[in-house]
Amino acid sequence: MSFEPYGERAVNTAVALVNSLVLSDGIDGLPDLDACAELLGEHGWIVDDLTSADLKFLRALRPRLRFAFEAQDERKVVAHLNRLLSECEVLPQLTDHDGAWHFHYARPGATLAQRVFVTSLMALLLVVRDRGSDRLRICATDGCANALFDTTKNHSRRFCDARTCANRAHTAAYRRRQRVKAIASDG
Repeated sequence: MSFEPYGERAVNTAVALVNSLVLSDGIDGLPDLDACAELLGEHGWIVDDLTSADLKFLRALRPRLRFAFEAQDERKVVAHLNRLLSECEVLPQLTDHDGAWHFHYARPGATLAQRVFVTSLMALLLVVRDRGSDRLRICATDGCANALFDTTKNHSRRFCDARTCANRAHTAAYRRRQRVKAIASDG
């Protein structure tokens, strides 16, 4: 079974939410409704009905979603996500309102934050089922706490961002090799 793009979008929403709180310096990437609307809009959510209650809910959700990316034990990830899902009013429905058949998991009339929550949880659970929980992880760069979703065929993605963390790690590794080479040639 292939992982539908709608589901991947929801996983990427979860990643963006988790990463919107920078743990190392406590900077909040969701300081206000505009920032929240921008983050959700970038991931395809219609944000016309976004409220301050949604913002508060999504802020509180971030550390709860983070566990799925930090935990090494797949059974613990599933148990945690299922526990979170039990808090939701889930009512799966197949719809084609935008032209393609896809599932909506939240009950009709749910708030935007509830829809994001339920859809993200379902998408994370589908990742675990279809690809394994090791696809959900934290960036390998020292000092970076960003979550990532590895979509590579060979499970090789280690960094949250190729432009920053991956470049830093590759540059540092290159410099280490050059130092070792220089020491070996001097000896």
